[in-house]
Amino acid sequence: MHEMSLVRSLIRQVDLIAAENGGGSVREVSVEIGPLSGVESELVQSAFDQVIAESHESPMTLTIRETPLVVHCLQCEDDCEIDNFIFRCLRCGSGHVRVIRGDEFRIASITLDERVTHA
Repeated sequence: MHEMSLVRSLIRQVDLIAAENGGGSVREVSVEIGPLSGVESELVQSAFDQVIAESHESPMTLTIRETPLVVHCLQCEDDCEIDNFIFRCLRCGSGHVRVIRGDEFRIASITLDERVTHA
């Protein structure tokens, strides 16, 4: 399952971002997953839970936001959200469309607990 390697990479990236922003522990990671990303949300969640339980010292939660599939029509210039992978403009019916959203697997936000220092 390639989701496991994606999650390991995601956690490394999150830890790096946390370190670059003053440290502290990561409380929550929010990701966006589109229907064309090739990634299954349920498998990402399962892999995340497993990796955190096995190798991460601080608890961290994952929030997954599934993004819609949006295309831009090259005929009428409209943007529309499509269903069922039917790549046609909903306004004019043209099949000349370009995907502008829905192929992502990316970090949307990270919530950090502030690092507490004692004097």
